[in-house]
Amino acid sequence: MIFTETREGRRFVGEVPPGMPLVASLRQLADNYRIDCGWFDCSGQVRDALVRPLQPNGEFGEIDTIAGWSLLSSLKVAFSHKNGARDVAARVVLLHGDRTIGGLLEEAVSGSVELAGQTFDDITLRRHVDYDTGLWRWMDVAVNIVTAEADPVRSGRVAMEAMPSRLLEPEEMPQLHVGDALQHPALGYCVITQVHDQDRVAIQVASGKIAQLHLGVLTLTRGQIKQGRMTYEVQVRRRSL
Repeated sequence: MIFTETREGRRFVGEVPPGMPLVASLRQLADNYRIDCGWFDCSGQVRDALVRPLQPNGEFGEIDTIAGWSLLSSLKVAFSHKNGARDVAARVVLLHGDRTIGGLLEEAVSGSVELAGQTFDDITLRRHVDYDTGLWRWMDVAVNIVTAEADPVRSGRVAMEAMPSRLLEPEEMPQLHVGDALQHPALGYCVITQVHDQDRVAIQVASGKIAQLHLGVLTLTRGQIKQGRMTYEVQVRRRSL
Protein backbone atom coordinates (compact mmCIF):
# COMPACT_ATOMS: atom_id res chain seq x y z
CA MET A 1 0.00 0.00 0.00
CA ILE A 2 1.14 3.54 -0.82
CA PHE A 3 -0.28 6.27 1.37
CA THR A 4 0.68 9.53 3.00
CA GLU A 5 -0.70 12.13 5.37
CA THR A 6 -1.70 15.45 3.83
CA ARG A 7 -2.51 18.72 5.57
CA GLU A 8 -2.83 21.34 2.83
CA GLY A 9 -5.79 21.47 0.49
CA ARG A 10 -8.66 23.35 -1.09
CA ARG A 11 -12.32 22.60 -1.70
CA PHE A 12 -13.97 23.46 -4.99
CA VAL A 13 -17.59 23.77 -6.05
CA GLY A 14 -18.75 24.85 -9.48
CA GLU A 15 -20.75 24.25 -12.62
CA VAL A 16 -19.69 23.47 -16.16
CA PRO A 17 -22.32 25.43 -18.12
CA PRO A 18 -24.35 24.03 -21.01
CA GLY A 19 -22.48 23.62 -24.28
CA MET A 20 -19.00 23.46 -22.74
CA PRO A 21 -16.72 20.41 -23.22
CA LEU A 22 -16.70 18.71 -19.84
CA VAL A 23 -13.33 16.95 -19.74
CA ALA A 24 -11.51 19.83 -21.43
CA SER A 25 -12.98 22.18 -18.82
CA LEU A 26 -11.68 19.96 -16.02
CA ARG A 27 -8.22 19.88 -17.61
CA GLN A 28 -8.24 23.66 -17.84
CA LEU A 29 -9.24 23.84 -14.18
CA ALA A 30 -6.31 21.61 -13.24
CA ASP A 31 -3.85 23.82 -15.13
CA ASN A 32 -5.28 27.14 -13.95
CA TYR A 33 -5.34 26.12 -10.29
CA ARG A 34 -2.29 23.84 -10.26
CA ILE A 35 -4.08 20.70 -9.14
CA ASP A 36 -1.51 17.93 -8.73
CA CYS A 37 -3.61 15.62 -6.57
CA GLY A 38 -7.35 15.59 -5.96
CA TRP A 39 -10.70 13.94 -6.54
CA PHE A 40 -14.00 15.47 -7.69
CA ASP A 41 -17.58 14.19 -7.84
CA CYS A 42 -19.83 15.45 -10.65
CA SER A 43 -23.54 15.16 -11.35
CA GLY A 44 -25.90 16.35 -14.06
CA GLN A 45 -26.55 15.49 -17.67
CA VAL A 46 -24.39 15.41 -20.80
CA ARG A 47 -24.83 14.79 -24.50
CA ASP A 48 -22.78 13.07 -27.19
CA ALA A 49 -20.50 11.36 -24.70
CA LEU A 50 -17.33 9.59 -25.83
CA VAL A 51 -16.75 6.61 -23.53
CA ARG A 52 -14.23 3.79 -23.46
CA PRO A 53 -16.40 1.10 -21.85
CA LEU A 54 -14.99 -1.31 -19.30
CA GLN A 55 -14.63 -4.79 -20.81
CA PRO A 56 -15.13 -8.14 -19.04
CA ASN A 57 -11.35 -8.69 -19.13
CA GLY A 58 -10.81 -5.50 -17.10
CA GLU A 59 -9.51 -3.42 -19.99
CA PHE A 60 -11.13 -0.33 -21.47
CA GLY A 61 -12.38 -0.79 -25.02
CA GLU A 62 -12.48 1.43 -28.07
CA ILE A 63 -14.30 4.75 -27.86
CA ASP A 64 -18.07 4.39 -28.05
CA THR A 65 -20.09 7.47 -29.06
CA ILE A 66 -23.25 7.77 -26.97
CA ALA A 67 -25.34 10.06 -29.16
CA GLY A 68 -27.95 12.25 -27.52
CA TRP A 69 -28.56 12.94 -23.85
CA SER A 70 -27.38 10.83 -20.92
CA LEU A 71 -27.69 11.15 -17.16
CA LEU A 72 -24.50 11.15 -15.11
CA SER A 73 -25.28 8.41 -12.63
CA SER A 74 -21.71 8.71 -11.36
CA LEU A 75 -18.64 10.66 -12.42
CA LYS A 76 -15.46 10.38 -10.36
CA VAL A 77 -12.60 12.60 -11.51
CA ALA A 78 -9.01 11.97 -10.40
CA PHE A 79 -6.25 14.58 -10.80
CA SER A 80 -2.66 13.34 -10.87
CA HIS A 81 0.52 13.29 -12.98
CA LYS A 82 1.25 10.86 -15.81
CA ASN A 83 4.54 10.90 -17.71
CA GLY A 84 5.52 14.14 -15.98
CA ALA A 85 2.38 16.10 -16.91
CA ARG A 86 -0.91 16.86 -15.20
CA ASP A 87 -3.65 14.40 -16.07
CA VAL A 88 -7.39 14.10 -15.54
CA ALA A 89 -9.04 10.67 -15.45
CA ALA A 90 -12.85 10.58 -15.45
CA ARG A 91 -14.58 7.30 -14.56
CA VAL A 92 -18.23 7.47 -15.48
CA VAL A 93 -21.50 5.56 -15.24
CA LEU A 94 -24.06 6.87 -17.74
CA LEU A 95 -27.77 6.15 -17.96
CA HIS A 96 -28.82 6.38 -21.61
CA GLY A 97 -32.37 5.20 -22.18
CA ASP A 98 -32.40 1.52 -21.20
CA ARG A 99 -28.61 1.30 -21.31
CA THR A 100 -26.12 1.65 -18.50
CA ILE A 101 -22.59 2.39 -19.69
CA GLY A 102 -19.55 2.48 -17.44
CA GLY A 103 -15.97 3.30 -18.33
CA LEU A 104 -13.56 6.14 -18.98
CA LEU A 105 -15.13 9.37 -20.17
CA GLU A 106 -13.00 10.85 -22.94
CA GLU A 107 -15.27 13.85 -23.57
CA ALA A 108 -18.89 15.00 -23.46
CA VAL A 109 -20.85 18.19 -23.94
CA SER A 110 -22.20 19.55 -20.67
CA GLY A 111 -25.92 19.97 -20.36
CA SER A 112 -25.29 21.44 -16.89
CA VAL A 113 -22.82 19.55 -14.75
CA GLU A 114 -22.24 20.45 -11.10
CA LEU A 115 -19.03 19.50 -9.35
CA ALA A 116 -17.60 19.40 -5.86
CA GLY A 117 -14.21 18.16 -4.80
CA GLN A 118 -11.05 18.54 -2.81
CA THR A 119 -7.40 18.95 -3.71
CA PHE A 120 -4.36 17.96 -1.66
CA ASP A 121 -1.84 20.67 -2.36
CA ASP A 122 1.19 19.48 -0.39
CA ILE A 123 1.64 16.39 -2.58
CA THR A 124 1.87 15.41 -6.25
CA LEU A 125 0.39 12.02 -7.08
CA ARG A 126 2.40 10.32 -9.84
CA ARG A 127 1.12 7.30 -11.74
CA HIS A 128 2.67 4.65 -13.96
CA VAL A 129 1.26 1.98 -16.25
CA ASP A 130 0.86 -1.46 -14.71
CA TYR A 131 1.47 -3.61 -17.78
CA ASP A 132 -0.16 -6.64 -16.15
CA THR A 133 -3.50 -4.87 -15.82
CA GLY A 134 -3.15 -1.91 -18.19
CA LEU A 135 -4.17 0.43 -15.37
CA TRP A 136 -2.49 3.66 -14.33
CA ARG A 137 -1.53 2.85 -10.75
CA TRP A 138 0.18 4.89 -8.07
CA MET A 139 3.91 5.14 -8.56
CA ASP A 140 4.76 7.50 -5.70
CA VAL A 141 3.71 10.63 -3.87
CA ALA A 142 6.03 13.63 -4.11
CA VAL A 143 5.98 16.36 -1.48
CA ASN A 144 5.17 19.89 -2.65
CA ILE A 145 6.44 22.94 -0.79
CA VAL A 146 3.44 25.10 0.10
CA THR A 147 4.30 28.38 1.79
CA ALA A 148 2.16 30.23 4.29
CA GLU A 149 -1.20 31.64 3.26
CA ALA A 150 0.17 35.14 3.78
CA ASP A 151 2.43 34.67 0.76
CA PRO A 152 0.14 33.58 -2.09
CA VAL A 153 2.51 34.81 -4.79
CA ARG A 154 5.39 32.51 -3.85
CA SER A 155 3.14 29.54 -3.08
CA GLY A 156 1.35 29.84 -6.40
CA ARG A 157 -1.88 28.74 -4.73
CA VAL A 158 -5.22 30.46 -5.20
CA ALA A 159 -7.57 30.32 -2.22
CA MET A 160 -11.04 29.33 -3.35
CA GLU A 161 -14.05 31.27 -2.09
CA ALA A 162 -17.58 31.63 -3.41
CA MET A 163 -16.70 34.35 -5.93
CA PRO A 164 -19.00 34.00 -8.92
CA SER A 165 -18.51 36.44 -11.75
CA ARG A 166 -22.29 36.95 -11.65
CA LEU A 167 -21.70 39.44 -8.82
CA LEU A 168 -21.24 41.87 -11.70
CA GLU A 169 -23.37 42.14 -14.79
CA PRO A 170 -21.35 41.60 -18.00
CA GLU A 171 -21.73 45.22 -19.09
CA GLU A 172 -20.23 46.38 -15.78
CA MET A 173 -16.91 44.54 -16.27
CA PRO A 174 -14.67 46.03 -18.97
CA GLN A 175 -12.78 43.75 -21.33
CA LEU A 176 -9.29 43.53 -19.88
CA HIS A 177 -6.16 42.90 -21.93
CA VAL A 178 -2.57 41.97 -21.20
CA GLY A 179 -0.67 45.19 -20.61
CA ASP A 180 -3.57 47.06 -19.02
CA ALA A 181 -2.93 48.51 -15.57
CA LEU A 182 -4.94 48.41 -12.35
CA GLN A 183 -4.74 50.90 -9.52
CA HIS A 184 -5.57 48.62 -6.59
CA PRO A 185 -6.27 50.08 -3.11
CA ALA A 186 -4.06 47.51 -1.38
CA LEU A 187 -1.63 46.36 -4.07
CA GLY A 188 -1.04 49.73 -5.70
CA TYR A 189 -0.18 50.06 -9.39
CA CYS A 190 -0.30 46.63 -11.09
CA VAL A 191 0.11 45.49 -14.68
CA ILE A 192 -1.93 42.61 -16.12
CA THR A 193 0.37 39.87 -17.40
CA GLN A 194 -2.22 37.20 -18.23
CA VAL A 195 -6.01 37.05 -18.63
CA HIS A 196 -7.14 33.56 -17.58
CA ASP A 197 -10.89 34.05 -18.03
CA GLN A 198 -13.65 36.45 -17.02
CA ASP A 199 -13.03 35.68 -13.35
CA ARG A 200 -9.26 35.84 -12.92
CA VAL A 201 -6.14 37.62 -14.16
CA ALA A 202 -2.47 37.48 -13.27
CA ILE A 203 -0.90 40.80 -12.28
CA GLN A 204 2.62 42.04 -11.66
CA VAL A 205 2.89 44.23 -8.59
CA ALA A 206 5.45 46.96 -7.99
CA SER A 207 7.93 44.56 -6.38
CA GLY A 208 7.97 42.46 -9.56
CA LYS A 209 6.08 39.51 -8.08
CA ILE A 210 3.19 37.87 -9.92
CA ALA A 211 -0.14 37.49 -8.11
CA GLN A 212 -3.55 36.10 -9.03
CA LEU A 213 -6.56 38.42 -8.78
CA HIS A 214 -10.25 37.46 -8.80
CA LEU A 215 -12.42 39.93 -10.70
CA GLY A 216 -15.82 38.79 -9.46
CA VAL A 217 -15.40 40.80 -6.24
CA LEU A 218 -14.10 43.99 -7.85
CA THR A 219 -15.59 47.07 -9.42
CA LEU A 220 -13.41 48.52 -12.19
CA THR A 221 -13.69 52.09 -13.42
CA ARG A 222 -11.98 53.05 -16.64
CA GLY A 223 -9.42 55.78 -16.03
CA GLN A 224 -6.81 57.48 -18.18
CA ILE A 225 -3.93 56.18 -20.25
CA LYS A 226 -0.82 56.31 -18.05
CA GLN A 227 2.65 55.30 -19.19
CA GLY A 228 1.07 54.07 -22.42
CA ARG A 229 -1.33 51.74 -20.58
CA MET A 230 -5.09 51.88 -20.11
CA THR A 231 -5.53 52.19 -16.35
CA TYR A 232 -8.54 51.09 -14.29
CA GLU A 233 -9.38 52.19 -10.76
CA VAL A 234 -10.21 49.21 -8.54
CA GLN A 235 -12.73 49.05 -5.71
CA VAL A 236 -12.97 45.87 -3.64
CA ARG A 237 -16.52 44.75 -2.91
CA ARG A 238 -15.36 41.83 -0.76
CA ARG A 239 -11.99 40.66 0.46
CA SER A 240 -9.78 40.06 -2.56
CA LEU A 241 -7.05 37.47 -2.79
